[in-house]
Amino acid sequence: MKTRWLNAFTVSVLITLLSLYIYSLDLPFFKLLEYKAYDFKMSLRDSRPVSGQVVIVAIDEHSLKREGRWPWPRTRLARLVDKLTESGAAVIGFDFLFPEKDIYVPFDQVKSELEKQDLTGMDRKKLMHWLEGVSDSDSQFADAIRRSERTVLGYFVYTTAEQAAGSAEEMGPKEFALLDFSQYSMVQSSDQSITPDFLQPIYAVGLSLPSLMDASNSAGYFSFVPERDGVIRFMPMVRMHKEAAFPPFSLQLLREATKLSAVVRVFPDRVGEIRLGDSRIPVTEEGDFLVNYYGPKQTFTYLSASDVIDGTVGSMQLKDKIVLVGASAAALHDLHTTPYGSLYPGVEVHANIIENILQQDFLERPPWVPVLDMTMILVTGILLGLVALYFKAVGTAVLLVVGVAGYLVIDYMLFTQQGLWVHSVFPVFSQFLVYFGITLYRFTFEEREKRFIKSAFSQYLAPAVVDQLVENPKLLNLGGEDKVLTAFFSDIAGFSSISEQLTAGELVILLNEYLTEMTDIVMQYEGTVDKFEGDAIIAFFGAPIDFKDHATRTCYAALDMQKRLAQLRSIWKKKGRHELFMRIGINTGEVTVGNMGSENRFDYTMIGDPVNVAARLEGANKQYYTYTMLSEFTYELAKNDIEARELDSIRVVGKKEPIKIYELLGRKGEMANHIRLILPHFQEGLEHYKNQRWEEGTTCFENALNLYEDDGPSLTYFERCITFQHHPPPPDWDGVFAMRTK
Repeated sequence: MKTRWLNAFTVSVLITLLSLYIYSLDLPFFKLLEYKAYDFKMSLRDSRPVSGQVVIVAIDEHSLKREGRWPWPRTRLARLVDKLTESGAAVIGFDFLFPEKDIYVPFDQVKSELEKQDLTGMDRKKLMHWLEGVSDSDSQFADAIRRSERTVLGYFVYTTAEQAAGSAEEMGPKEFALLDFSQYSMVQSSDQSITPDFLQPIYAVGLSLPSLMDASNSAGYFSFVPERDGVIRFMPMVRMHKEAAFPPFSLQLLREATKLSAVVRVFPDRVGEIRLGDSRIPVTEEGDFLVNYYGPKQTFTYLSASDVIDGTVGSMQLKDKIVLVGASAAALHDLHTTPYGSLYPGVEVHANIIENILQQDFLERPPWVPVLDMTMILVTGILLGLVALYFKAVGTAVLLVVGVAGYLVIDYMLFTQQGLWVHSVFPVFSQFLVYFGITLYRFTFEEREKRFIKSAFSQYLAPAVVDQLVENPKLLNLGGEDKVLTAFFSDIAGFSSISEQLTAGELVILLNEYLTEMTDIVMQYEGTVDKFEGDAIIAFFGAPIDFKDHATRTCYAALDMQKRLAQLRSIWKKKGRHELFMRIGINTGEVTVGNMGSENRFDYTMIGDPVNVAARLEGANKQYYTYTMLSEFTYELAKNDIEARELDSIRVVGKKEPIKIYELLGRKGEMANHIRLILPHFQEGLEHYKNQRWEEGTTCFENALNLYEDDGPSLTYFERCITFQHHPPPPDWDGVFAMRTK
């Protein structure tokens, strides 16, 4: 009975870990469910009071009935701007685009003026010129905007040519000049010359007429980016064109109203923070702002534009207000879907963002919240496994329901009282998954020892090794033995930057293909895969089955892996996918190898100083621009079977004694022609370097680079010799290079 309980608990732990893995994939299905849970919490919270500082002057049905169909003559919009200015509005923002000239002609004025003219003496050309003058409502609108000294216009941004689809001009000098005055006050960046790849660049912009843009105080983009289900939950707070950063329409209005500076901090991999004066505006690492809606549509104060024009509404309602002029009439097609449903005016989305910043009233999902999510999944999964030790299925189900209800209550309190968005769906899903897994195991699964061994170890041990374990399960007993074996560490160069450019699904596909191909080669040489750490492969050769040639096997496996990866790069390149390069570190020494852990959970692994050295050698490749590095201990055992060149004597982090290192070049008698040509120059240069003959060494390494300019070790020593010519090492220099990083 005890064994069955312990196995049931193991099932709960394994399913919990599976849940954590699924969580890390950020699958679209679960992401959509979490969004829907977020919408439900938002609507359940009901409406909240607003400050009254934001007012929407709406082009509504009442205005259209009185003033006529949209678009209105620009002369009428000019009167609207003048009225808002006279009423003391702090800032006026137009949530409209005016890309074309107004074709409105004031016929009453034309008729009146023509009656005063001597038509017999006016030729056609003069008449047309005069008509253009009296009908130029755009200039009147521009004059009103300029007189107001407080008007902000909007524009659309397109991040790709497909989005623009010929409807907007590609961002060029002319467009940039019109928006130059609308940049962030300051952009703080770790590297001003780099535009971060994770921020979508501005490819094209849809602008109002240049005369209107020039007349306005500033402009901000009002382009929304709905989620896959069409709901607007986030607003991008920064868009970049080359090294210039631009804020959205809502933030520009706040800048004009408060006269405060807007600052954005941008790092190569994330947006650090955005500030308006001393106020922090929380954003995601991608620079997106989570809109904290105050309620359904019409939560903010709406005033009819026609009432403003005729003076019915004045300074009492508008003085010192942030005024948004936008559409609420359904016929104007500026209605969107939000957590409060469809037909939500776009202008009110901007109003919510402004109100959030004014009140410092935010919903956040800080970087530590996913850690909290994963902790909840892990802790509750383990607790459910412990509960299953003492309760039957029905009792466990009752406690599960109580626990889920309690979690959802805490989740809702964090949302409403602390402004924190934690996941609702996945932690609950993971608990039900654990419960059904335990139940299924208890009632339908009878474990067989040999089946367990094969399923557990075939993923990282060669078939021959698994067969031995099946025949002798005692090898799985907890403990280890001291053995001399060869440790293998590999890692993908620049994997972090590659992963940032891929979706979670694309990254998993690429990584799985890579790891499968590489692992198959390890098993081909009967090596043992210790573990995967992200993109890293940790393996060893010589245990649990003894091989006297474990050093040679490791070298051959490394050569075959690099060869296969080169073939994959060629395939990936043709498909337009990322090309991966792998760094390998190999070291031989006495380690402790065996089943490490507890009686209930253990791993067949290795520990010891030689393991750490192999890991350091993998990282040391970066210093020499190499891809496969051996220690002197591996080289001595395999030198009759391989081609290698001495690289250096180094002192790795954490060790006092220096280690001689080699670059693996090929099997015995096999070496690339360009390496064979440069090898004499490199070896001669290395001797000069050891004897501190910097000038002679520089010449040798320069000769090598002339034959093959991409030789990393020659380039490394060429730079060192030049440096030491001007800054010689201390008198007690022993020729050992000390590694400063792991």
